[in-house]
Amino acid sequence: MNKICKEYISEVKLMFPVMGRKEKGYIRKLALDVEEFCEEAEVKTQEELCDNYGKPQEIVSNYFSSADTEYIAKHINITRYVKRCVVGLLVMAVVTASVYSVFAYAFHGLEEANDIYGLTIDYHLFFEEKE
Repeated sequence: MNKICKEYISEVKLMFPVMGRKEKGYIRKLALDVEEFCEEAEVKTQEELCDNYGKPQEIVSNYFSSADTEYIAKHINITRYVKRCVVGLLVMAVVTASVYSVFAYAFHGLEEANDIYGLTIDYHLFFEEKE
């Protein structure tokens, strides 16, 4: 597959908001068809591909206009759920790192006070186990 065909297929892939099994199969078939066309017609520009197959936006639009609405809605909801989970995990990681940093900074300040003023701080008071 030449560079022009690969670019065309990658543009089509970028236009899909959801990438499930059906969409991957559709793109595989389209890629094979485009590859055959590129070899037979010796395509030199992407405009030739657009003239034969249509613009990437048109291809995706035609696919979704013929696809099952329930299937599309289900996959969009799943994608939305996964994105929310990832964002939630990232927020939890940032909060955890922030809390750890605050405590590390506080204990570092206690150690500096100990070094400067010669204070003795019993750290076991902070971590005393309750019986």
